[in-house]
Amino acid sequence: QWKESSSESSWKNPETGNWPAVCIRIIDVGTHEAEYEGRKKQLRKSMIVWELPGQLDDEGKPMVISNTYTASLGDKAKLRAHLESWRGRPFTPEELQGFDAKNILRKPCLLNLIEVQGQKGPKVVVTSVSAIPKGMPAPPAPVNDSYLYSIDEHDPAVWDKLSDGIKAWIGRSIEHQSGAVSAPQSQPAAPTYSADEIPF
Repeated sequence: QWKESSSESSWKNPETGNWPAVCIRIIDVGTHEAEYEGRKKQLRKSMIVWELPGQLDDEGKPMVISNTYTASLGDKAKLRAHLESWRGRPFTPEELQGFDAKNILRKPCLLNLIEVQGQKGPKVVVTSVSAIPKGMPAPPAPVNDSYLYSIDEHDPAVWDKLSDGIKAWIGRSIEHQSGAVSAPQSQPAAPTYSADEIPF
């Protein structure tokens, strides 16, 4: 669970249910070793962070929630399933080839949130991402900072915005351990959207 606040004590879980949201961040956390059924695999991971304008924290700011995905758009990948339900249709092979993660920045969606038992107690997680239903107003422009961080195009200005916990997580990645961090490249502004169009 990603935390907007640096103070653990001030963090609280969002309410469960279906909530309009806006994607505010995509964070590449790099390649990490994982063990599944006794076999070790190296998996590239990405975090998507959403703002929940309908839920406010103790300071009156919209709450945020995140989900971490294996960075894969394969047939059985959770990221692909969530993106396809978000956009409301499957990807064509051509769309998969040309998909750019930055295109989901500042795009609206509907999140389904449920409570599960985590290692440190109950936590709220994202179980599905879908398109904003017809007739429902699109959520307002986000209040929290919106950005994309890529290890392959490391940008010190964006890096400085990451929490210490996320920096430490990225620091444990194979890319950082091997020193394979590239210089930044310019990032185009995220396109705007209308409530009726497929968001990406």
